[in-house]
Amino acid sequence: MAAHRTATHNVGAVHGHDPVTASPLMTLTYRSRATAPLSESQLGELQHRAAARNRAEGVTGMMVYNDDRFFQWLEGPPASIARIWSSISRDPRHVDIEAISVHTAPSRLFANWSLKLTTGHGDPWLDEISAARVSSTNVAAEQLAALVIATEPNEARRLLNAAYAEFRSISAVIELLIEPTARRLGDLWADDDCGEYEVTLGLCRLQTFLREIASDGVQQHTEHPLVVLVAPLPGEIHMLGATLDAESLWLAGHDTRVRFPSTEQALQQIVATNWFDAIDLSLSPAFLREHRITRMSQIVDTVRRASKNPALVIVAGGRAFYDRTASSADVHSDGSSTSAAHLSDDIARARSEHH
Repeated sequence: MAAHRTATHNVGAVHGHDPVTASPLMTLTYRSRATAPLSESQLGELQHRAAARNRAEGVTGMMVYNDDRFFQWLEGPPASIARIWSSISRDPRHVDIEAISVHTAPSRLFANWSLKLTTGHGDPWLDEISAARVSSTNVAAEQLAALVIATEPNEARRLLNAAYAEFRSISAVIELLIEPTARRLGDLWADDDCGEYEVTLGLCRLQTFLREIASDGVQQHTEHPLVVLVAPLPGEIHMLGATLDAESLWLAGHDTRVRFPSTEQALQQIVATNWFDAIDLSLSPAFLREHRITRMSQIVDTVRRASKNPALVIVAGGRAFYDRTASSADVHSDGSSTSAAHLSDDIARARSEHH
């Protein structure tokens, strides 16, 4: 995934409508990298299945495949886009999946195609997608970041509620709005546009608002749920990352235990006296915390030695891993996660590789 924050437009604030269905029209663009080169027949099969799914969902769009990389533009009802995005995010055929833009739109650009495919070589349709539309600034995250540090936060609550009403997907709201807003708050601090107190206040408010919209979430049925400990790294004052991770893992059906150990010794005691299949350790979702990477690696080693489970899997998260300034190798973990929305899959992948 790219080192820069996900770009979104004003989710829930501008209401485009699909002239065909008279319902709100959402556009989402993303890019990713294939895990292995696709042959012409494999690419054709992928297009055929995706187009059938899009038709069933009332979604249209286009896909570019070039140099083992994907770029896709999808447009349709918000709930349909959220369901398809959830499926795309879990597809093992690609990695480094990055949502570039999500916004409402007045009309479809690819109304005649359930999924138009191009290899990106001289296709005139690519000219229809201007760089300005694809790499537009993160309007929604910028707006929400400003609202959550305002004296009166009710407008921030309303924006998040509107986004959830459109997507009806907690994972989509987390990945496409809450996490980019947290990173935007970190950017405001780096630019001296706010203080660390305001960043912490904003993250706490995002955490509160998430709990409000997630209160009606339904846990998936999992035949053999994993017991997962979710905790911020001892000393990390920003708890939003752990909260997002815990919500995502619970929705995915895991037996999720959330703790906020204040010291390394407290964390050691937790893992020494309880069985966990996996541990999710998180740094700040807003700041890079470069100075804590070495310490994180030492704590991971200590936790692994203290664990009752000799096959324990540890996954690290936080902005440092989203921005690729740190990797799992840097902190001695079995994997890393760039978004709470993908954490369940990241843990499964780490366990598979670990075993």
